[in-house]
Amino acid sequence: MKKALILFAFILVSACLLLPKFIAPKHQEKVVELIDIIDKTPGYSAQIISTDFAWFGSENKVILSLDMAQIDASLSEDKVQIELTIDTHYGPLLLSGQGLLGAYETDIRLEGSQQRTLFNWDEDQPLYLLSVLGGISGNIKLADTVPMLSNLDNTFQFSGYTGTGALTSDSFTYQGALKKMEIMGDYTSINAEDFALEMKIDSGLKDITKGGFYDSTTNLSLNKLSIDTNTMLSGLAIKMSSNLDPTTQLGRIEIAYLLKEFLSGDMKANDLMLVTELNKLSNAFFLEYKAFSDQALTNHNAAHAAYQSLFVFLQDNIDTLLAAKPEFNITDLSGTFPEGRFEASLTSTLGDIGDASVEELAMAEFWLYHTLVTANIEVDEVLLTSVAERFIAYQMRAPRNAPEIKQQARIIINNLLQQGLIRLDNGRYNTVINIQNGQGSINNMTFPLM
Repeated sequence: MKKALILFAFILVSACLLLPKFIAPKHQEKVVELIDIIDKTPGYSAQIISTDFAWFGSENKVILSLDMAQIDASLSEDKVQIELTIDTHYGPLLLSGQGLLGAYETDIRLEGSQQRTLFNWDEDQPLYLLSVLGGISGNIKLADTVPMLSNLDNTFQFSGYTGTGALTSDSFTYQGALKKMEIMGDYTSINAEDFALEMKIDSGLKDITKGGFYDSTTNLSLNKLSIDTNTMLSGLAIKMSSNLDPTTQLGRIEIAYLLKEFLSGDMKANDLMLVTELNKLSNAFFLEYKAFSDQALTNHNAAHAAYQSLFVFLQDNIDTLLAAKPEFNITDLSGTFPEGRFEASLTSTLGDIGDASVEELAMAEFWLYHTLVTANIEVDEVLLTSVAERFIAYQMRAPRNAPEIKQQARIIINNLLQQGLIRLDNGRYNTVINIQNGQGSINNMTFPLM
């Protein structure tokens, strides 16, 4: 038994001593490959300026630059330049905060020496730290942090940001949080509390980088946002999702903007929502576009030449994108005020465009004729009256409760009713708008748009 334990211990120690030598070259190869990809991207340059190897680790120092003039000639020609330190410890024994065992642990640090002239933070911490733990099985764990900091005048306070994530062969997840950020200006103060980011992608890194569609959700939320003393927003959120129909190979993107409560002066609103949707998007088109753009950005040193090449690609392949008749929809636009509630929706789809030429596609009239639109709007009677009174009072610079304001609002609403532009049904005004073949209609009253 003792001999078996001694043999096991010998094998374990040998593995801990020898495996780093096998892991090191493959890891360094990936680092060089990543830096090369960044360096070939227009506007960016990346260079490893030093590499130090040890038995159990390595350190690479990288200069990363962004030339704004290459992206947009109207922008400053000054380069944004930072130095990153890539510090790696090789497994299998890591004793990391993210795990005891693994192939490697890499810390990517932005020390932020130049930024210390603008901000104060812990002298022992970098401005940004990304820790990556590569597992023996190939899975990756990551954690990133930005420390608590403030500017030199203490008019900006940042509580610090932390995030964690995981990458496997078929998924990526990430969660990040910021407790508080405060800006205290001479005339305006802004206070943001409890920011959170959640991301889930049901696809591996290889498929993600291809540029096509995949199933994913991304949620950003902010519990509270205060502006000065009279404006407060709570329950802010942006929810994004995408998915791919495996049968039709068409993608869908949905973005929802949510606001639980809004207070500003005497104005109050609850449950404000805007949900937009892009549907029936050709996955083949976006895969081909990503592959072509990667090649174009590699072949052309100047950004304008690469973008010209991409424009030609779009002209040649736009029919692939439009063949599935993509849709833009507003599935929900709604909110509640003390005076009542409003709700609206819109669906729009592309009709049959045949073999349209590039010149036709550049004409606004072409899209107006070939787009089918239906919109529905419903507003509580009291709410529409209140909105009309507010608008007229603002225009006339008069008190909202003045008799002439109420009278004028009533006249405007009655005119809309008489013209058939709105209808009143059970205490709610409603309107239905349609566009087809270059003709518009409001509540079945048709009129030309072209």
